[in-house]
Amino acid sequence: MQHSTGNPTKAQQKRFDRIQAIGCVACTIDGIYQNPCEIHHLVSGMKRLGHDYTVGLCPMHHRGVVPTGYTYEQVRNASGPSMALEPEAFRKHYGTQEELLEFQNALLDHYVECEMRIDEE
Repeated sequence: MQHSTGNPTKAQQKRFDRIQAIGCVACTIDGIYQNPCEIHHLVSGMKRLGHDYTVGLCPMHHRGVVPTGYTYEQVRNASGPSMALEPEAFRKHYGTQEELLEFQNALLDHYVECEMRIDEE
């Protein structure tokens, strides 16, 4: 699939890999750790800001995908609103795009510090 942001550089791909290792940022805010995630590109004026402006979101928080056997309402009550289905409720619960990016970047900084410590051992 072709996107306006083009292909990621090696450093940007490394960012994506780390984001996916950390898991969904929305789930992390709610205390659920390492939930598998997709890369969400932040947007401004309906245009992607680029590969450096990305956060990890699980399929539910990103696109409103509900696990088989559950309704959206059941999953929403347990894990919060979907960005795609309820953007305003999502922002109220998890923060703005800028706040999510700041939190994601802090998680990445910590992840890199841990990687460096492991490499030193």
